[in-house]
Amino acid sequence: MQSISGQYECSHRSGIGLDYFTSRLDKLTLLANGRFTLSVQERSRITRAAQSVMSGQQISTNAPETRREGTYTYQGNIISFHFDDGEQEQGQLIPDGIQIGKNSFEKVSNSTLLPPTNRLKMDMEDIAKGLKIAGAIGGAAIKAAKTIQDTFQTTQNPQSGPSPLAGTPQQQQGQGYQASGASPQPRAAQSVQPAPVQNATSNEDAETLYCDQCGAPARPGKRFCNRCGARLP
Repeated sequence: MQSISGQYECSHRSGIGLDYFTSRLDKLTLLANGRFTLSVQERSRITRAAQSVMSGQQISTNAPETRREGTYTYQGNIISFHFDDGEQEQGQLIPDGIQIGKNSFEKVSNSTLLPPTNRLKMDMEDIAKGLKIAGAIGGAAIKAAKTIQDTFQTTQNPQSGPSPLAGTPQQQQGQGYQASGASPQPRAAQSVQPAPVQNATSNEDAETLYCDQCGAPARPGKRFCNRCGARLP
């Protein structure tokens, strides 16, 4: 019968990939001397990092684990775990590992000292992908922050100078007075135009003749008065 000692893993995947950051991994190690260690990961690394940021602490990506130890015995397909704190739990041996309650632990290595080679390879791939994604997000965040900063600087320090046509309210008011003062000049000139008509009337009155005898007016060129018949001068 093959020895059941070795390393077992139960992966609680999130379904979004990058299991090293987003999933939880429980580890069970069965030693040949009948001792065992059980490490239960409480939260994923990304959840731990988010909680660190929200609490104002330094960002931590360490996987928080609860480690328990004890002894185990098995008979047939039944395996019993006796924890050092007095608790007991029972599991079942299955072809690929051990079933404990709803958790299925898959055997990943016969060694109890060296970490599983396959697990190291998957973790390194996830770490490389995570760093690439973080670099892309960080670059976009820096670019967005620079754009926002430039926008604020442009708003607070406008480069446009005063318009050459603009002036102080007093200057604009003075220009308005000058413009309004200049506008009546054409109207004044128009009001003077009837003057020659008046002069013509005066000249016509000056040329009108009057009779020396009766004082009646007579048109220029008349030689005798129409009223009394006297000779005009």
